[in-house]
Amino acid sequence: MEAIESSDLYNMLSSNRIAVVTGGNKGIGYFIALHLGMSGLFSRIILGCRDAQRGLTAVDELQTKTTEAIFQFAPLTIGDKESHSNFCQHIQEEYGKLDLLVNNAGFAYKGSDPTPFQDQTQKTLDVNYFGLVDFTEKMIPLLRKGNDPRLVNVASMAGHLSQVSNNLQKKFTDETLTIEELNTLMNKFKTDVQAGTHEENGWPHSNYGISKLGVVAATKIWARQEPSIKVNCCCPGYCATDMVSNKGPRPATEGAKNAVIPATMDNPPSGAFFRDFKEAEW
Repeated sequence: MEAIESSDLYNMLSSNRIAVVTGGNKGIGYFIALHLGMSGLFSRIILGCRDAQRGLTAVDELQTKTTEAIFQFAPLTIGDKESHSNFCQHIQEEYGKLDLLVNNAGFAYKGSDPTPFQDQTQKTLDVNYFGLVDFTEKMIPLLRKGNDPRLVNVASMAGHLSQVSNNLQKKFTDETLTIEELNTLMNKFKTDVQAGTHEENGWPHSNYGISKLGVVAATKIWARQEPSIKVNCCCPGYCATDMVSNKGPRPATEGAKNAVIPATMDNPPSGAFFRDFKEAEW
């Protein structure tokens, strides 16, 4: 029998690697999907999106830009547990495993939105934190079956640890913290906001910031709990996207690279935070 060179073996394995990018129909998610497709490391890239028409349009556009991978759309609404389950079932039935999950989908109220702060808390956390956590917990069993499996959570510099009190910092960075305990902390923020006591209890006046702080904390928990999966998070930077009315100075295609680096690099760390194209402090 003819021996298989290690590089040929890697190419064979790469040709059957499956990636999922949530919110991949536009902005940073679109360019994450494009960079992954052009990397040659994945055979299929599934865009999980709410809007079917935008998702299908993005797939068509991406397919014209590279033939290295096949792009597909699958309906997914982060924050809807039934949608999470249906998506997971689809991946299980079609592929039986997953090699990369990039949690990019997110939500932010615009600064001009008249919705009172306390009325913005539930939706912001339900999408950016609780929805991401529920979806990821459902997808982790598929990642465990993957080849060099990786999980990348798109967080933000807005989720910096220093925004909460020293007492809360100790809780969020506790090496024994579990997802269940983290959920309790995040719910405490919601309760304190509704009571109008969040700032005196050590929380900032930022729903988005706390939602992303929770994402970084969850990343570190999964990195500890899932040794077979390389789990990291990133800040794309202040990019020109719809979320910020295209005011950001960094092009979305550049910001996307902060997620692509831990998704594709050789021998990645686990539990790290990437910013400005390198590991950074939380």
